[in-house]
Parts: sequence; C-alpha cells; structure tokens
Amino acid sequence: MGQTLRYRIFWAILAAPASGAAVTAHGQVFPDRPLRIIVAFSTGTAADIVARQIALKLTDSLGKQVIVENRDGAAGTIGAGLAARATADGHTMLIASPSIIVSPLLIKDLPYDVNKDFSPVALMAIFPTVLVVGAQTKAGSVKELLDLAKAAPGKLNYANAGHGTASHLSAELMRKMTGINIVAVAYRATAQALNDTISGEVAMYFPNLVSALPHIKSARLKGLAVTGVKRSQAAPDIPALAETLPGYEAASWYGIVVPARTPQAVIAKLYGEIARTLQLLDIRQRFLSLGGDIVSGSPDDLGKIMRGGTEKWGALVKEIEARGR
Repeated sequence: MGQTLRYRIFWAILAAPASGAAVTAHGQVFPDRPLRIIVAFSTGTAADIVARQIALKLTDSLGKQVIVENRDGAAGTIGAGLAARATADGHTMLIASPSIIVSPLLIKDLPYDVNKDFSPVALMAIFPTVLVVGAQTKAGSVKELLDLAKAAPGKLNYANAGHGTASHLSAELMRKMTGINIVAVAYRATAQALNDTISGEVAMYFPNLVSALPHIKSARLKGLAVTGVKRSQAAPDIPALAETLPGYEAASWYGIVVPARTPQAVIAKLYGEIARTLQLLDIRQRFLSLGGDIVSGSPDDLGKIMRGGTEKWGALVKEIEARGR
C-alpha cells in the first residue's frame, strides 16, 4: 500500500467517531436505525459475497444491523433504480461494479442517471476475470491463442455470460486491441459456459477468477491471463494480459455508492468505517481467497473510476452495437 493511501485511510479512521455515529449539519444522528446494502445481482455472486462480508463488519462497528438485500434483474438496473430512489440519508447503500456504468449504455430510458443520482463512498476491491481455454487447446499462452485466431478468422468462438457482462467486454476489448475475428456465444449460466470451454465446445472464456481456479488447478482448463493491470495474488503464476497487450485492463471493481444528496458527514463516516473494515486480516484473507485485491479507495477514487469507465466502455459498446454484436 502506498504512503498516500495509508495517510488517507489513517485520517478517515480518525475522522470517524468512536461511538459509531455521525452527526450531520442538521443535527441528525447517523445511523439511527438498521441499514441495508442493495446488491443488484443474485446470491453467491462476487458482488453478493463482498456485500455480506462488509455488512457483518459494519454491523459491529456502526452498532446497527446492516442487511444485504438482493434485487437482481435487468443487468443490475432494478437494484440500482431502487437505490437511486431511496432516502438520501446513508441508510441505503448499493454495491457498485462496472455494470452500473455499462447497463445504462445498453438499456435506454432508465429511471435514473448514474452520473447524477449516486454519490461515491468507497472503492473496495478489484476482482479480475481470467482468460481460459480447454486443456486440449494447442495454445498455451495469450500469444499462441492470438496466433490461432489470426490464422482462422471467424472460426474461434468465445463464451460469455450475456451482452455487456464482464466476460463479454473482456473478450471484446481483446478483440479491439488485436484485430482478431472471434465469435460470441452467450450463456445464461457460468457453470455451463465453463463446462463447454472444458469440453472444447467453445474455444475461450473470461470467467471470474474464483470460479475458474478449481478447474485450472485440476488441469481441466488452462489459465492464460488475468485481466487486471497486474497478476493476482490468488494466482501469481498466471500472467496479466497486459504483459502481452500493454494497456489492457478489464477487471471488475466493487465499491459502495449512496443516493445523491446524502450528507457529506454521513459519506465520510461510511468511508471511514469501510476503510477500517478493509484492513482487517480476516476480510483481506477472504477477499484474497476469492481472487480479489483490496484497494480501499476514497470517494474521489471511486468517482474517477466510474467517470473513466463511462468513457472507456461507452466507446467499446458503441462499436459492438454498430457491428451488430
């Protein structure tokens, strides 16, 4: 952890009252009742696991029950819409991930504006996807896979978990940066996509690292590269795709946002408690076991990622749409 980030966390923790409560400019005490973290995806997903780990610790530190509420559907927009309409007092939080940026690019006329209706609180962790191929595939590296794709344009296919998902955009970013011609095959379930990659029904897939690791360790899949800017602590032997394609980065990040107009004192309180939680050894070990790297970034850090992601993924989505997916 860099010195600047250590100072930031240090001052955030000092700023958080020991009682677990904050007082807003209007004299209101926060929190004064149970809180909820909305997860816009189903139970068992990375977003859900992250939320439940954080909720347990915040329940202790804030002195109020923090409940995780799963509101999945419509590519994350149902849960996001619910959070955007909640009272802006800090008692409702939303787990934010790249979907909060990508979904509005794909779904028109949403009842909220991601840039106007949310305030960032904390960036928590980075979870890379991993490029995998079946054990029978001749390619043993990213370069060899790209060579196979270039030798047979339009012949190699790749699995994805649906239009606009991390597995889809990870592959499309690789396509854009290399000029290869590969064919998308959408799946509803990660398990089926993994099975078809193992069998060779599809040539490649970008699942999340934690779901792929058991198959990589059993040699049923080859892990060619992770999609973060660097190697993952959970799988240090797997290179980063950026080692072959400089500038490539398509990892999923997870953070907390609240409805816009939430008092700054409340946001500062939540950030301080989340920053404190992310330094706990059991949380760090749990995230590492899932293939994640803890980041512990400020509201400004999360805001920059969200704004930068809108520009980056917006351009790619437009290109995909123009090509007819």
